[in-house]
Amino acid sequence: MPNAIIITCKSNNLHKKAVGLAEKLRAPLLDETALAERQGILLILAEDGLSLRCLGEKTRPLRVDFTSGKNAFRLAENRTIRQPLARAVGIGHGLRPSIFDATAGLGGDAFVFASLGCQVTMAERAPLVFALLEDGLQRAAGHPQTAAIAAKMRLLPGDAKDILPALSPPPDCVYLDPMYPEKKNSALPGKEMRILRQLVGGDDDSAELLGLAQRVAVGRVVVKRPKGAPWLTAAKPSHAIAMPNSRFDVYLRLPPTA
Repeated sequence: MPNAIIITCKSNNLHKKAVGLAEKLRAPLLDETALAERQGILLILAEDGLSLRCLGEKTRPLRVDFTSGKNAFRLAENRTIRQPLARAVGIGHGLRPSIFDATAGLGGDAFVFASLGCQVTMAERAPLVFALLEDGLQRAAGHPQTAAIAAKMRLLPGDAKDILPALSPPPDCVYLDPMYPEKKNSALPGKEMRILRQLVGGDDDSAELLGLAQRVAVGRVVVKRPKGAPWLTAAKPSHAIAMPNSRFDVYLRLPPTA
């Protein structure tokens, strides 16, 4: 986990919002001039939304943006029910399952589900990641290209293990994309993955969450795994959909026998 979370505000008009955010996250609100020699994660509140970066690193801030970049490309170029992600969760001709994304993260996969017409409920327990995702959804709701998609996405704070049993009606599909295990002697992971790992940890309770999801989901549970990785638990999936660097393990919920 990061040594510290620090908040800074780049607009006087947003100072009141920044104070509220600092209180909610129990983090100090500092002027940019007070950031020298600080370590940790910096959450930046500006007119164009929230972003974060690691103090001491010269990288572009990380933010959730559904209207440009990778998400906009997926919307424009890969909005098809034939893609592996859509097939894994059961999207097909005339089929739009309700989906519970138990590990929402930055919301990229949930955005794909919603763009294809599914109602999506997301859970995120890391408060800082939740704040980024909530900010991204609010901006998407105000953009003409993504407003209808954002309306299909509901974000809930907290642990998916607490939220899932209380959902009514239960979701058709539960989607799990737990943090990939770290590889020894591997190259430094990408910026997003590195920061997310600091914020959410290693998702060590993923096996427990899978067991719960299998009891609650109406139709299926889908687990995203790295290529070559073992199953998340000893439970064998019904089938898998392979991609070049990862795969989707699909656990179908079989109807009870007479």
